Amino acid sequence: MRRLLQVQAAVTDVDGGPVRIAQIIDIARMGVAFVTPYRMQPDKRYRFCFSFPGSSIRNDAVIDLVYSRPVGSEGRFRNGARFDHLPQASVNQIVDYVTTSGAAEAA
Repeated sequence: MRRLLQVQAAVTDVDGGPVRIAQIIDIARMGVAFVTPYRMQPDKRYRFCFSFPGSSIRNDAVIDLVYSRPVGSEGRFRNGARFDHLPQASVNQIVDYVTTSGAAEAA
């Protein structure tokens, strides 16, 4: 089950390097989809940090990038990734967001 989520995230190589901004599109317990103004390297691990709207909790994850494809005509790329390492508190927050928010919208 995936849920729309539109917030910014910070992406960097797991070994460090420059921090780049990404826009999350949707999220699920197992992964995340996001848009960047640059192509990313599939089959590579990245550090991915984000917060849910209205939350001060910083979710710091390691992701495995599955794909990076051009989207639209503005030089943007849609990326899909699986969570490789995600703290249990972050897992709980994602599950709560996906199930509770989705149920509230359906009502």
